[in-house]
Amino acid sequence: MAAEVILIIEDDVHIGGLVVQVLREAGFAPALVRDVRAARDWGGEGNQPVAVLSDLMVAGSAGPAQLPAELADIFHGAPLALMTGVPPRRRAALGVTHERILEKPFELEDLIATIHSMITPTHS
Repeated sequence: MAAEVILIIEDDVHIGGLVVQVLREAGFAPALVRDVRAARDWGGEGNQPVAVLSDLMVAGSAGPAQLPAELADIFHGAPLALMTGVPPRRRAALGVTHERILEKPFELEDLIATIHSMITPTHS
């Protein structure tokens, strides 16, 4: 069985590298791009992730409030989590209302738990 592909959009090479390493060790197939343009190109090559993990303040986006919709359009609604060091009050002022946010710095266990929650179907 092939590993599930998680797309990571992160311009900080250290954070991106750490996330890739942790997800790989957890049995996923992480793909790392640096900005929304690169993510669009990656998706345009026929790639479809099971989930997307993106930095909130990433180049190539119309803005942090628009980022979730932009990525949903590119990746056909694949579950999305945002990583950010932007405090909640500032996010609110920016119009960011996304519910799945990993606060930087986050615990590696929280990263894995977030990914699992995104790809595991919920039972009602």
